[in-house]
Amino acid sequence: MSRPLRIEYENAFYHVMNRGRGRENIFLSDNDFKYFLHCIEQASIRFNIEVHSYCLMTNHYYLLIKTPDANLGRAMKHINGLYTQYFNRVHNTDGALFRGRYKAVLVDADNYLLHVSRYIHRNPIETNIPLVEELAKYKWSSYPAFIKRGATPKWLVRGFIFSLQGKKRKYAAYKQFVEYENNKEISAFYSAKKLLSVLGCEDFIENIKDYIVKSDSERKLVSKKRSADDVIAYLAKHFNVEVDEIITVKKGRKEKNLPRWFAIKLCQDLTGLNLQALADVFNVKHYSAISKTVGRLNALMIEDKKVELQLEKLRDCLISEVKI
Repeated sequence: MSRPLRIEYENAFYHVMNRGRGRENIFLSDNDFKYFLHCIEQASIRFNIEVHSYCLMTNHYYLLIKTPDANLGRAMKHINGLYTQYFNRVHNTDGALFRGRYKAVLVDADNYLLHVSRYIHRNPIETNIPLVEELAKYKWSSYPAFIKRGATPKWLVRGFIFSLQGKKRKYAAYKQFVEYENNKEISAFYSAKKLLSVLGCEDFIENIKDYIVKSDSERKLVSKKRSADDVIAYLAKHFNVEVDEIITVKKGRKEKNLPRWFAIKLCQDLTGLNLQALADVFNVKHYSAISKTVGRLNALMIEDKKVELQLEKLRDCLISEVKI
């Protein structure tokens, strides 16, 4: 079965969602919730995405995201990947955390964005397992920030949602809208057995047909994977080192070997090889060493933005085959 089409274009809005594999919990402690919000913050900085609403539940999450740079896929891969590595490390687990690729509904902002934000914020009391009696008291949602009952993360964008109501008493008006109004069309949309990829009026759907064609051709282009040999040779040339320095484990004191770390990360992202195959390429005994190396690189990128930018430049050059 082919993967669902991702329609990406500049300044698009998406309702993004995912849940734990087998409906298992993906948040086991307050620190887990906090780290996922940290992952969102990092993605907002790194990929220039705007987060307009969010709600994190024990076994799933909802996000309302705008992509000025048409890069939803890269942003979500970063969020899910970084959090999965954290979760496996902290809770001593391994393998996939989520049930698969995230689901993204492209939203007609003019007609439906306000209602989608309401749907996201009502999730804690609409779920089959009642977690809270009052929405404003659920702290892992952006709703308290929207009604001035909690702190507002620097990366959370509220102004556009407020502007769709066009009312002066924005906090009270939004609270009234979320807690007391309803939209049968939205309820029917999200109650469907198979969730559609677009929520919009007929004109909106007609206008994005060109993007659907473009996205389909781009998906076929991206599906052409790079080989591990190509990635490693490219990095060896860029850093002016021998290939053996990248694929061979150095004995003794563990030091930062950025060419090797970059190669492992980029091979993981661009080649389609599984962890065991990557372990064979980079001459480590167990595939867990690959995940640990990627985890160390991710931690380093959080500390040093220059390293993060360097990796992104290398990735872009490998994808486009432009010389550095």
